[in-house]
Amino acid sequence: MTIKAKIFGLVGAFAVLAMAITGLGLQTMNDYNRIIDNYQKASRNMVYAERLNRYMEQAALDGHGVYSAEGDHMAQMAAFRVDATADKLTAFVEDWNARLRPGELPDFPAIRDYVLSMAHDGHALAKITREQGLAAANDYGNHAQNRASREDMQARIDAMVARITTTEADSRTALTRFEQVRANQFLAIAGLGILLLLGASLWIAIRSIATPLSEVRRSMVKISEGQYETPIPSGHKDGEIAELWGALDILKAHAIEAERLSRERLEAEHRTRELVLD
Repeated sequence: MTIKAKIFGLVGAFAVLAMAITGLGLQTMNDYNRIIDNYQKASRNMVYAERLNRYMEQAALDGHGVYSAEGDHMAQMAAFRVDATADKLTAFVEDWNARLRPGELPDFPAIRDYVLSMAHDGHALAKITREQGLAAANDYGNHAQNRASREDMQARIDAMVARITTTEADSRTALTRFEQVRANQFLAIAGLGILLLLGASLWIAIRSIATPLSEVRRSMVKISEGQYETPIPSGHKDGEIAELWGALDILKAHAIEAERLSRERLEAEHRTRELVLD
């Protein structure tokens, strides 16, 4: 293989290494975006779950404010708060629902329906309180079945919150692990690739260029000094160094021939002088 071909091979190897690093970089961006997206969704759901619990607690307190009011006037004031909290609950669960992807929170549809139903009941309670008074309000909503239903739904909400918490923790762990693993992969590919290519470059520079050129130089010096017995390696492979050896072999042959002709000329001149002198 010629030196040019070896250098082109090295350039190609560097290009392959660059492509590998670029490909890993692009894959890293895709994986990182996916993991970040999962982590952001889990974090968002954590925040929304905490807000849902606060709204549910506020709704329960507002309802209790109606049932425990001292007289119709105080109950009607509490009814306005029930209406306001019901509106907040409705807007909140609709906003959360719009942000969820299909199948993201399997528990959420049932909880959303319950919350919307509870908000509807809150509006109904507020209307009854304002129109019919405290006694009618207690008959409508202050009973064991209503409380049991809320306790059951709260348990389901708590279970969903626990799963969201676990998902958020798993996403955070996956993000940390991904960053560490991918950093090690980058270091391994880049470091090992560069070391291998540097080794190959040094091998080509020393074994294929520097050492052969040094041998050619030494042989040229010897031949120039008249050491024509200096051997010229035969059976060279194709390449620039082989061409140099071939040229040096021709130069050696020409030098030997020139010396032979010079010697013959000197001998002829010597014989001529001897004939003249005789």
